[in-house]
Amino acid sequence: MLKQPGRQRANPRKFIAPFIALALFICSVQTLHARDKSEKPDKLFSSNDTLDITITGPWRDLQRDKKNQDPYPATLEFTDALGKPVQLDVTIGRRGITRQRVCDFPPIRLRFNKENVKNTMFRGQNSLKMVTHCEKAERFEQYYILEMLAYRMYNLITDFSFRVRALDVTYVDSETGNIDKDRFAFLIEDDSDVAKRNDLKKIDIAKIKLSQLEPYVTNELSLFEYLIGNVDWSPLRGPDPAECCHNVKLVGPEPLQKGDTAYPIPYDFDSSGLVNADYAIPPDGVPIKSVRQRLFRGYCFFNDTLEDARQKFLRQESAIYALLNNESRLYSRTRRNSNKYIEDFFDDIKDQKDFERRIIRKCRK
Repeated sequence: MLKQPGRQRANPRKFIAPFIALALFICSVQTLHARDKSEKPDKLFSSNDTLDITITGPWRDLQRDKKNQDPYPATLEFTDALGKPVQLDVTIGRRGITRQRVCDFPPIRLRFNKENVKNTMFRGQNSLKMVTHCEKAERFEQYYILEMLAYRMYNLITDFSFRVRALDVTYVDSETGNIDKDRFAFLIEDDSDVAKRNDLKKIDIAKIKLSQLEPYVTNELSLFEYLIGNVDWSPLRGPDPAECCHNVKLVGPEPLQKGDTAYPIPYDFDSSGLVNADYAIPPDGVPIKSVRQRLFRGYCFFNDTLEDARQKFLRQESAIYALLNNESRLYSRTRRNSNKYIEDFFDDIKDQKDFERRIIRKCRK
């Protein structure tokens, strides 16, 4: 009698193999995605490292034709954090008011094509302010190193502040071929990005009421301007009746409704006592003779919350000094004078009587 064949057992590998293959596929996709994500360059203002760039454009024409405010075509080249050379088509244009008048080399506005800057550290940028060396004399670079440090001092106090990125620039003239190397400059974060970081919008408004300003941030701004010895600012209105404000940008809900709060963000510190530029003079109507003299320009309306700002500055004292002492581009004399100037500020706010006399009683009514 023939033996009946037994029922064959199923091979478990036959069923497991497709799942293993699927798992390996998913894992490989996730690995590639993670690699792409990790290799994506950091954004421009996420680092305080100095960025080496080369900008090629008609610099001689831009310097000589002071009446022309139209942008010129240029290219910007740099090597990203992954070692990859990047070249971007940009435009360069004159900007500013005082520095256009007094500087041989004006401050610049860089404009980008958003499509071209994708997947680079400049992604998302439309235009950026670039602070330049102004004149060939080396002391002018010292001014703008100090101005950059002023921005970073305020970064220590509040997120409602502009971030900056130091640059080592090589300027190549596209017409003459002339090269000017190793020039200090820095870029300033766009106000729309500051607003976005704080989950707000930039506010375009002609003027604003004092009661609409956020008290704590306004006091931080006022005390910071006293720290650097700057009186050339206003968060309420500006010289242009159609645009607020003077050396201050506003962020908040847009549009700003009754009961909403706006946050003032200061910029442009070259007229401050800390920078002490040759061309800086106090504005008309301000009772000081030199920009090195401090005058508190905060508002009495916010005096009840001024103590909080005072304590925040005291907590950041050592970090503020560290910014000056760790900046290798400063001359020793510049560093020494700047430390003394900052020391005088902390003397004013540490002593209760001096704080009352020099700050609280000097507020604007």
